[in-house]
Amino acid sequence: MADFGNEGLAELYRRPGSASTVYVDVTQVREDPRHTSSLRHRSVREALADAGAPEADADVVIDRIEEPPGRPGKVSRLLVVRDGLIELDELLPGEPLGELIVSHGPVPCLLPLLTQRPRDLTYIIAEVGRDGGEIRQFRLSRTGAVAEEEIEGDTEYITKVRGGFLSNSRYQRDTEEIWKRNEGQIADAIDEMVRTSGAELLMLTGDVRARQLLVAQLAPASRDILAVVPTNTRQGGATTDELEADLDRHLAAILAQDEYDALERLDTGRDEGLVEADFAAVVRELQQGQVEVLLLASGALPEATLLALDREPWVASTEADALGAAVLGTVPAADALVRAALLTDARVVVVSPGELPGGSGAAALLRWSTLSTH
Repeated sequence: MADFGNEGLAELYRRPGSASTVYVDVTQVREDPRHTSSLRHRSVREALADAGAPEADADVVIDRIEEPPGRPGKVSRLLVVRDGLIELDELLPGEPLGELIVSHGPVPCLLPLLTQRPRDLTYIIAEVGRDGGEIRQFRLSRTGAVAEEEIEGDTEYITKVRGGFLSNSRYQRDTEEIWKRNEGQIADAIDEMVRTSGAELLMLTGDVRARQLLVAQLAPASRDILAVVPTNTRQGGATTDELEADLDRHLAAILAQDEYDALERLDTGRDEGLVEADFAAVVRELQQGQVEVLLLASGALPEATLLALDREPWVASTEADALGAAVLGTVPAADALVRAALLTDARVVVVSPGELPGGSGAAALLRWSTLSTH
């Protein structure tokens, strides 16, 4: 299973003081957008006030959700604000989990983020032609490219011709060699970007012949993550609709595989003492830093609470279990479990309701076996 890259989220959990968390549907609407915006602002402000958030936090949230998301289709926004300062701002494309989720307290509610964007994976889009191409590197947490490279190839005899002086076989072979050389330069650049970025998906689109020549020259590591979109989205080509649809499908498949792998390990690891599905035992294993992967059932544990602690063991069921750590407050169990997991370098996987054994709301894959060695 790939690295979930939650170092930044762990740092967020270490910061002192209460924080306001707002998850809101910010999908752009065409019908009466001003009225929709006004209703959204009022709902957010009232919900924050009911949660006990300071007015300074509400003002910052209202200002930020007024900004257009810059993405087509359905999109939600997750904001964490502390003392009037934004500490986290994430745009999450796809079907929103709800219109509005608001909380205020010592532990930010990051479960919506981990549900919709379980990890911040990197992918690359390459759009190629016979004269060169553009390579862009993306991360799920960013709205734009994090790196770009444009390759300008040789354009001499770039187009094969029919009839006339230039139609003899030597010039046709020269043209093919130029194409191949151009795609070789692009392939080298792609291979380097894949190697240095750790990308898990390479989407390739563009001219048909250019794609063929490029694929033949890619390194095995690049071909292993390759998905070819049979359209030309370069300048003057088709729209990006098919590319975007294919991209969404491939990203969803990668994230779904993470969930499948975790559930498979949950099933196969029982006899080896590498699985825990009892809620109280999961809390104990988190306290001991033994959890490698925390699995939470979506919508589970709605009424349960736990104590959030200011230092290790980070979470406890009672003050007697705090082991001398100060209690920050009583918080929803799901938030406390996620916080303890990320602060102990564990991964978090949100699964569908009913996927965990015995209808449990939480389970864990362990770093070492609980079976006795005697």
